[in-house]
Amino acid sequence: MAKRSQLAVGQEWAYSNSRQHEYTTWGSHYKATIVAVEPYEKTYGGKFWQTAKGNGVLVEVRGYGGKVQKVLQLSQLWIPWAEYEVGLVEYKAQWEIAQAKAKVAQAEREKFQQEVYLPALKEFQKAIEQISGKYVGIYETVGQLPVEVLQAVTKAIQEKAVA
Repeated sequence: MAKRSQLAVGQEWAYSNSRQHEYTTWGSHYKATIVAVEPYEKTYGGKFWQTAKGNGVLVEVRGYGGKVQKVLQLSQLWIPWAEYEVGLVEYKAQWEIAQAKAKVAQAEREKFQQEVYLPALKEFQKAIEQISGKYVGIYETVGQLPVEVLQAVTKAIQEKAVA
């Protein structure tokens, strides 16, 4: 949020209509050029007038029909536009690095799943089938197993512990 003492006529500031000021909201910040530092208000008819106090600032922004003037609240102004552009470039670079790391981590998880976990799961299924004589599917949870399978596995583990 900008303070009136930071503003000067002609400065360019990054602003957001949502008052959400962070780089993660890409594209939600726009450039506003300060026209007047004094407090301004806007009427419902669209006219602007200077007031004795308030949080409004008269700015010029690029609209669909060219440059237009409007009143923004101080809380909508975030940082000078030059700082915003530098910070946005840094944020995008960090975001791309994070995305690359996430892809590497995803590939490692998939590799572990294919090369380690699924073969171990198949061996486990075979062992349970040999112990209990019943097939256990890959999507069954422990709570879904037949009682005969639970008893057979428990008995095999107990026998192995005693031996």
